[in-house]
Amino acid sequence: MRSPKLLLVSTLLLTGSLACAQTTQPAPTTPAAQAKLPAGVTFVTEVEGIREYRLPNGLQVLLFPDTSKQTFTLNVTYRVGSKHENYGETGMAHLLEHMVFKGTPTSGNLMEALGKRGAQFNGTTFLDRTNYFETMTNTGDNLEWAIRMEADRMVNSKVSGDDLKSEMTVVRNEFENGENNPIQLLLKGVMNVAFDWHSYGKSTIGNRSDVENVPISRLQAFYKTYYQPDNATVALSGNFDSGKALNLISETFGKIPKPARTLPPQYTVEPIQDGERSVTVRRVGDQQLLMAVYHMPSIRHPDTPALLVLQDILNDEPAGRLYKALVQTKQATAAGGAADFMQQSDPGLGLYFVMLGKTDDLGKAQATLLDTLENPRNLTFTPEEVNRVKTQTVSGYEQLLAKPEQVGVLLSESIGAGDWRLLFKLRDEIEKVTPADVERVAKKYLKPTNRTLGTFIPTPQPDRVEVTAAPSAADLLKGYVGRAAQSAGETIAPEPAALEARTQRLEIAGAKVALLPKKTRGERVEFVMNLDFGNKETAKQGLDSAGFIAPLLTRGSAGLTRQQLADKLAAIKTQLSVSGGATGATVRVSTDRTNLPEALKLVRKVLREPVFAQAEFDEIKKSSLDELEAGRNEPQSVAGLALSRAFSQPGAKRGELGYVPTLDENIADTKAVTLEQVKDYYRKVWGAAQAQVAVVGDFDPATIKAALPDILGGFSSGVKYARVTLPLVTPRAQDIVLNVPDKANAIYLARVNFPLRDDAADYPALLVAMRVFADGTDSRLFARVRQKDGLSYGVGGGASVSSLDQKGSFTSYAIFNPGVTDKVAAAMKEELARAAREGFTAQEIENARSAIMQEARVARSSDSAVAGSLANQLFLNRTYAFTADLETKIKAVTPEMARAALAKYVVGDNLVIVRAGTFGK
Repeated sequence: MRSPKLLLVSTLLLTGSLACAQTTQPAPTTPAAQAKLPAGVTFVTEVEGIREYRLPNGLQVLLFPDTSKQTFTLNVTYRVGSKHENYGETGMAHLLEHMVFKGTPTSGNLMEALGKRGAQFNGTTFLDRTNYFETMTNTGDNLEWAIRMEADRMVNSKVSGDDLKSEMTVVRNEFENGENNPIQLLLKGVMNVAFDWHSYGKSTIGNRSDVENVPISRLQAFYKTYYQPDNATVALSGNFDSGKALNLISETFGKIPKPARTLPPQYTVEPIQDGERSVTVRRVGDQQLLMAVYHMPSIRHPDTPALLVLQDILNDEPAGRLYKALVQTKQATAAGGAADFMQQSDPGLGLYFVMLGKTDDLGKAQATLLDTLENPRNLTFTPEEVNRVKTQTVSGYEQLLAKPEQVGVLLSESIGAGDWRLLFKLRDEIEKVTPADVERVAKKYLKPTNRTLGTFIPTPQPDRVEVTAAPSAADLLKGYVGRAAQSAGETIAPEPAALEARTQRLEIAGAKVALLPKKTRGERVEFVMNLDFGNKETAKQGLDSAGFIAPLLTRGSAGLTRQQLADKLAAIKTQLSVSGGATGATVRVSTDRTNLPEALKLVRKVLREPVFAQAEFDEIKKSSLDELEAGRNEPQSVAGLALSRAFSQPGAKRGELGYVPTLDENIADTKAVTLEQVKDYYRKVWGAAQAQVAVVGDFDPATIKAALPDILGGFSSGVKYARVTLPLVTPRAQDIVLNVPDKANAIYLARVNFPLRDDAADYPALLVAMRVFADGTDSRLFARVRQKDGLSYGVGGGASVSSLDQKGSFTSYAIFNPGVTDKVAAAMKEELARAAREGFTAQEIENARSAIMQEARVARSSDSAVAGSLANQLFLNRTYAFTADLETKIKAVTPEMARAALAKYVVGDNLVIVRAGTFGK
């Protein structure tokens, strides 16, 4: 089975998050309020470990320390989004988000600076807010630098006409990329029709002509109005000293004067909708879509908790009403919804969608969708449905609070809705929701006259829905305290030697095992188990069928239906996933200390007692086929397949391991797979011929030692295991141009293969060369193609090198407007030739070495990533000593070593290049 993952609609809602109003609190009496604070700084309140302070200039500060982490996340939220844009200014908030990365008169380009420090960073814009965040290791001057940088760009960003010229084309390229996506195209049309006057009807990315023509003076005025301390919240979470951080924030941000201006009022109220509305988008594509939206109240409205429970009851999988009505009946590939537009400061939308195959009956699916959503007979709800959603919600909150780096960013959503504490208040209110509450709001809001879909139908007696006003955040949160903060974990330096010193390596039930017990926030545990099985002959037999096994394992076990398994996992606060194919599988579990034994019992049940239900197999197969069809006219899919086929094994025939099938062949092969073939491969081949297990977090090693014999004992493969290897393929250079009709965005892909292993002498130098040339926002490719020429929103590349075989490859990519295809191809070629010829500067090499080290530290700060690394080490018979040695070698790389490695392995004359898009005649 070869098929791409289904994209969730919630990830395609253009650009995203939210903004905030200020509240007045009573005089605090907690110990935090009594602590000595910087001059003029006042303590406001504390909820579940998050403390709020206010600076004299109006800046709101939130601190959420967790010294068990090695990283901190600094998030700055400005209460400005696309809602605040005026006529001719659509997309301005998002465009400004891009512009402030260009730096200040004293800072230089911030993307380059963040990249050099190995930061994980981004900026996002949505309806009510814009936010910027960076996650970095708390080493050296990273924290001080980040705070000073954010204070600097708050009011000193250049926002110059010269920068606008190049960045406008980058944003336009991002706009064009969205024009390739059928879901985004349909969503934009639905939003425009659903709202008559409110700015929520405009997409955050904006109107193309506004983006192209906005005067720099209007952008500068927008920046000066909204990027001010009294309109911002600084949230710092993770590893830092609260006292020192607050002093530094006071010193830097506190110097910014409180502005004298008054923010423009927002007073537009969307009128009540008078009847059904519809919109039809006709573009080239291979997938049918339905979307229905209903006007909903502000997140602060008393109906919202019940509406969010309703949303999950309808959208969940596999228990969701829409999933059962449309997917399980084979009327559609996927069905669900997104709550993003329901969680805004002003009244928003509840959104529901259906994805269908090219030949599915659209009319029948539409009738089923509307009957499920609007028929009063279907709008009653059981305690089981409501309690399931509430359990999932509480479990999600507990898992969220165990990760301060996510909390700091997600608070932007609640800030945009009125107050950061709404994140916790909403959780509490959801726990109180009853089936009667859900039925009441469903029948109130899910009405045809409140819906956008289909055609307009005159109605003699309109059944209009009035969304009443919500209370202010201050009134809603009077006296709110919240719950006790989770206990913090311990600190282990994310260095190879420190991690190795805490790791226990042993053998249990024939498996290689690595255990790293430690205290963690929320007593969380990460478990990874890799299974190896099969050989070249069996892999050939399971070429198309073996890929169905892993997704089927979590869709039902003996005595446990798919829904029962999902409910059980939610009840024990556990996430469990199984992935794999013809020669191996990986099981991942994220749970806590208390529930680890029960979670491991479920691992055994899922792996060894599958039921392989025909209905579940049919669903997966249909989804796979529909997704394959959806890629038929998608430039990225078309180009990716063409590039893969160029690297097929020479002489390989259809049905052999080294052969890459065409799309039609892939579809035909997938259609031919039967459930009996899947079950037969599982019975004969799947098992623990070899196994590696890694566990990191808050657990008792005795728990693992007791569970593994039960999981693995007798679970052996029926065939002899032999790792499958194929010869390195080095095809001749090619430049393939593929025309895909009616697409606003095109894709450039390039690849070259070479013989290299990751323990070779050249490997460290190639890593450093890649970091300078292609990998990062401070790379040569990014600087040229995006920053200087403004040809692409996304451009980059990197090298992948095997740990076992002499196999390596370099790949690069860029997305772009089809009209500049020759400029993109030339720029990519010129930068590679220049790097191979002239090499790199000493400063570039120093920055690259430092960034690689810091990025590695960030990765090793994640327990999940460490568990994966340990499992991989067990397979390779390595320890962190290999990592330490590699980092020592990276530190010794010189400019000449990096240039020589690049020139030796990444030979421009050998590149296979594929470009796909609408290039005209």
